[in-house]
Amino acid sequence: MTVRAMQTTYVIIGAWLAALLILGVVLCEWRLGFPTWVIATTVLVLSTIKASLVALYYMHLKSDRRLLILVALFPFVLILLAIGVIFSSHLVRL
Repeated sequence: MTVRAMQTTYVIIGAWLAALLILGVVLCEWRLGFPTWVIATTVLVLSTIKASLVALYYMHLKSDRRLLILVALFPFVLILLAIGVIFSSHLVRL
């Protein structure tokens, strides 16, 4: 990949990160009639997508070994577990 192509890729990824950030802020600030749990889940998903983009392109994990990618994916498993805890506590009220 040439330097010019890499710079273009970084600018595009940066624009996506900015757009996802703005979308998350708009959802949190304006609510738009959505329930709180929908907004929280959407913001968590957007954050996961942003973290994936940063890891793949800015941390160059896209071209690394598979074992390192598995190690890097472990936090996403923790995020899924956290979402599961949030929903399970919402379903079971004591």
